[in-house]
Amino acid sequence: MTAFCPDLDDETLRCLVEALTKSGQAISFYDAEDRLRYANETYQGIFLQGGEGPFTFIEILRHGARNGIGVRIDEGDVEALIARTLPRCRSQPRKSFETDFRDSRWFWMDHTILPNGWVLTVAADITGLKHNEKTLRQAHEEALAAARTDQLTGLPNRRHILDLLNAALAAGTATSSNLCVAVIDIDKFKGINDTHGHEAGDAVLQHFTRVCREWLRVRDHLGRMGGEELLLLLPEVRFNEAVRIVERIRDGFPAVRPRSDSVAVSYTFSAGVTEALPHGNRSSILYRADRALYAAKAAGRNCTRIGFDHDMPPTPVSS
Repeated sequence: MTAFCPDLDDETLRCLVEALTKSGQAISFYDAEDRLRYANETYQGIFLQGGEGPFTFIEILRHGARNGIGVRIDEGDVEALIARTLPRCRSQPRKSFETDFRDSRWFWMDHTILPNGWVLTVAADITGLKHNEKTLRQAHEEALAAARTDQLTGLPNRRHILDLLNAALAAGTATSSNLCVAVIDIDKFKGINDTHGHEAGDAVLQHFTRVCREWLRVRDHLGRMGGEELLLLLPEVRFNEAVRIVERIRDGFPAVRPRSDSVAVSYTFSAGVTEALPHGNRSSILYRADRALYAAKAAGRNCTRIGFDHDMPPTPVSS
C-alpha cells in the first residue's frame, strides 16, 4: 500500500493556513524560547485582546491577568500560576488537559512538542460537554438523595439511617468514642390515623421531625425506620446525656394541627436508649434499643427506658 504523501504546494499551504486561521479551535505555535510565533483568530480572541506584543507564554498569562481574560487563575495570583506551570510546560512530548476560562468557557488543551522544540497548542471548546456533565452529576446527586430520603419527613430512610449507624459504629471503634442510639415510636399512632385520618398521621410525623431538628445537634442523625418508628443516632455521648436529649424533645411537646381548620391532635412518644458496647454490632445495639422501647411501652408509654445488655432488664429513667 502506497504511503500517503501530501503535496504541500503553495496553494495547499495557503488553504491550510486559512483553514487554521478560521478554525473554531484555538491554535498556536510557540518556538523553542516560548515566543508566540503563530495564533489563529480564535486563540487571539481568547488570549490577546488588546495586546500589542511581542508575546511570550509568560507575558500572555500576565496580560490575561491584567485584563481579565484567558484562563481562570486561582485566587488571582498569576505569579503562583506561572511558578506551578512553567516547570511542567515541556515535561512531556504530548499532554492533554481541561481548563476553565474567565468567561466561564471550558477548553480541552492539547500540547505537542515538535522535533525542533516548537510547541503546537490546539484548544477545543468543551463548554457544552461540561454543562452536560454538570447536569448529569446534579441529576445523579438528586437521584441518590431521593433514594436515601423518606419522602414524607425528609429524614434519612431506613436504608440510609442504617448505613449511618454502620458508619458511626465503625468510627466509634476506630476512635474509642461513645455512641448511643434511641429507637422512638409514636404512641397509639394507629388510633390517630383511625380517629383523625391519615392526613393527621402524616402531620404528626412531620411535626415530630421539626421538633427533633430544633433540639438535635448537627452531628446527630434521625431517620425513619418505617411507619411511626424512628432511629436516633447520638455520637460522642454517654447514657445520661443521650437520655437528656430525648427528654428535652419530650418536654413541653405541643399538639399538632393537621389543617388550619381541624382540631389539634395531641400525641406522645416512647423511646428505648442504649449504648454501643465494645465488640458489638448493628444487630446487638438495635436489639437492646428495641427491648428498651418495648419496656417503655409496657410501662404505660410516653417514657424512656435504657437498655444495658442482653441479660439485664431495661432500666427506668428517673424523672
